[in-house]
Amino acid sequence: MWACLIVGTQAAARAAASPSPDPGRLFGVHPVQQGRTTLPGGHFNFALVPGQSITDGIVVENFSQHTISLHVYGADLLTATGGGLAPAQPTATMREVGAWITVSTPIVTVPAGGQVTDNFTLVLPAAVSSGQHLGAVVAAATVGLTAEGNPIEARVALVTVVTVPGSAQASASLTPLVGSGAASGQIGFGITLSNTGNVLLTYTGSLSVDDAEGRRVATLQLSPTTAYVVPNGHVPLAAAWKEAISQTAMYRAQATVIILANGVPVRTLTSQPLALRFSSGVPVFFLAGVGLALVAMMLLAIRAVRRRGRWNDRTTLRSVSGIDVARLR
Repeated sequence: MWACLIVGTQAAARAAASPSPDPGRLFGVHPVQQGRTTLPGGHFNFALVPGQSITDGIVVENFSQHTISLHVYGADLLTATGGGLAPAQPTATMREVGAWITVSTPIVTVPAGGQVTDNFTLVLPAAVSSGQHLGAVVAAATVGLTAEGNPIEARVALVTVVTVPGSAQASASLTPLVGSGAASGQIGFGITLSNTGNVLLTYTGSLSVDDAEGRRVATLQLSPTTAYVVPNGHVPLAAAWKEAISQTAMYRAQATVIILANGVPVRTLTSQPLALRFSSGVPVFFLAGVGLALVAMMLLAIRAVRRRGRWNDRTTLRSVSGIDVARLR
């Protein structure tokens, strides 16, 4: 698993997690043991018990024609916005693998066309949960300045997976499906997938839209279509319904997400249905079943108030006169 992470827009700021020289690349990294073990190359994969430690190394290669200085550090691995993984910034508080890694030489200077090996030690805490913990060993260099004077930084990271023996739990949850009116009559949908287990997950997701008669009128992909979700991580998913929409019909939307561990489907999650109808051209959403129950409770409450109002003054009735019951029916 390679991780190539770039911050900045200048072409000269390209960096790659690859040992192969390339005139378009500034620097690259690879594990010091790459090619010497039977483990897959390009990342670190450790199986450790609580309290155990291990030492390894990262090789930083300078593909440019001038000396460069790089910051090498350990970082937690996070689910990036829009999918994929990204290491936490060096100034962030590390709570997982990033806090367990100590780099021998945090600042390394690499001559033009040369390479430097930087060792690191990973010490597992005495108390740590079983399952997969994800982090990264990062090499970063300042490669320029923006027009506003802010530094442009190129980062390359090698993913570091620490597996602690114990029961593997591949589990996830979905937030309630929500909808919103979008431009040109489009309807947007959103939902968040959370990794509640202890292993790295991927997923496939879709959203179905049915009419009042139960006929399927649309099947939409949830985006991002592919992404890693780290344990305790979250990824927001979205879809847009762009077909012509009848302003008088009722629709029912529901999201389905299949979660995968090591590429194998392990569970299917289904959201609560979301009902959609239009009121004065404006889409109104409510959870199917829940919305109807709330309407019934509201009507019962209003009837009770009206009964009391026959014997008392009308102050109570006026206090609820602002409720638009018609839009909820």
